[in-house]
Amino acid sequence: MRSRATKRGKGSDSTKEEQILLQSAKIASSKAIRTSKALGLTVKIIRDGKIISINPDKSEVVLRTLDKHEVDTSRFKKGMILERK
Repeated sequence: MRSRATKRGKGSDSTKEEQILLQSAKIASSKAIRTSKALGLTVKIIRDGKIISINPDKSEVVLRTLDKHEVDTSRFKKGMILERK
């Protein structure tokens, strides 16, 4: 008698792993922000393309505006390897 191995799609496993990773990151960042506020430390966030420093007194200072670079996708082909410069 042969045993049948069930096929599981890689997509479902990676999706579950991604969900677990995203949830873990969300919890970790919430704890880090809460701890920083309790210790009276400055927290830096990115909002609307700007890096903002939030001080313990809840005042906000814009540190820098991020540039949005346009990406020309017309030259991309399936299977290309992209490298960051």
